[in-house]
Amino acid sequence: MKTAIDAKPWLRETSLFPFPWRDQESYLDTGSGKRLKVGVMWDDGVVRPHPPVTRALKELVQKLREVPGIEIVDWKPYRHDYAWERIASLYYCDGAHDVLDIITDGGEPMLPLSEFIIKENPYRRRLQIEDLWDLLKKNEEYKRAYARQWNDTATGVDANGNPTGMVDVILCPVGPGAAPSLNQARYWGYTAQWNLLDYPAVVFPVTKVKPDVDVVESDYIPRNEKDEFNYKLCKLYTR
Repeated sequence: MKTAIDAKPWLRETSLFPFPWRDQESYLDTGSGKRLKVGVMWDDGVVRPHPPVTRALKELVQKLREVPGIEIVDWKPYRHDYAWERIASLYYCDGAHDVLDIITDGGEPMLPLSEFIIKENPYRRRLQIEDLWDLLKKNEEYKRAYARQWNDTATGVDANGNPTGMVDVILCPVGPGAAPSLNQARYWGYTAQWNLLDYPAVVFPVTKVKPDVDVVESDYIPRNEKDEFNYKLCKLYTR
């Protein structure tokens, strides 16, 4: 990153901010006695993760609890179903007409997941400029609301009245399950959420599915259609 930033890419790419590389200690540094506060989002409240995903998260959290200087707290998701509506509305502002025209001109059949997010997307519609403005306004309101929730995790204030002791980073699943069968990955709210909020994110592997351990509950009652679809996928690879 330092090499890339030292090249001053903002001189050629006008969308970039001219921020030089900073060598000073990060505010996340725990050397000064500050505890790193990790908020754990076990579930986004829309689609519940499969057993192996939850187990992986539990194992990781247990290891983090053993590290000095790290504090673990639960993170409560804020209206992630509403966030999915927002981003699903923005995927195809022209109602996907441009994409559909290209597919038609190509003379090839539409792939199942493309058909799902385009033809089965209830939030897809051609947006007029007033619709887009309204949608972007609602997105900004949602971002501010999410920021308020983040600030509410503070445990104090500094001399200037700014909140302190807030959650530093959120740890959460990258998806509601392990790799699904081909063309079955119909919910990506666990990643689209951070795209909508413009939050930086990183993904790393933790473990693998253990069919003899990761047993799905036979009496689980799905919350909604998305959750039901995901639950049936879990039954396929844990049976």
